[in-house]
Amino acid sequence: MVAALSPDRKYLNLAVVNATESVQPLALNVIGARLAGKSTLWQMTGKDLAASNRVGQEPQVEVREIEIDNVPQTLSVVPISVNLNPA
Repeated sequence: MVAALSPDRKYLNLAVVNATESVQPLALNVIGARLAGKSTLWQMTGKDLAASNRVGQEPQVEVREIEIDNVPQTLSVVPISVNLNPA
C-alpha cells in the first residue's frame, strides 16, 4: 500500500495491491485529515497472478472503474488485484 497527498493537500491518493487469493480487509485510519466526498476506484483483477491479456485471445485481466459515494471506514481488497484511487 502507498498513500500520498496531492500537492495542494486536498486529495489522498491511495494504491493497494493484493497478491493473495483471499479478500484482505484494510482499515482506513487517517490521522490529521478528514476524508469525505465522492471518489473513483480503478481496479485491475485477474483469475491468478499469471493472468495476462493477449492479442486474439479472451482477456484474462479486467480493469473496472468503480464510483464510491462515501469514504468507508474499512475496505475489502479483492483477491489478486491492483487498486488505485487517484485524486
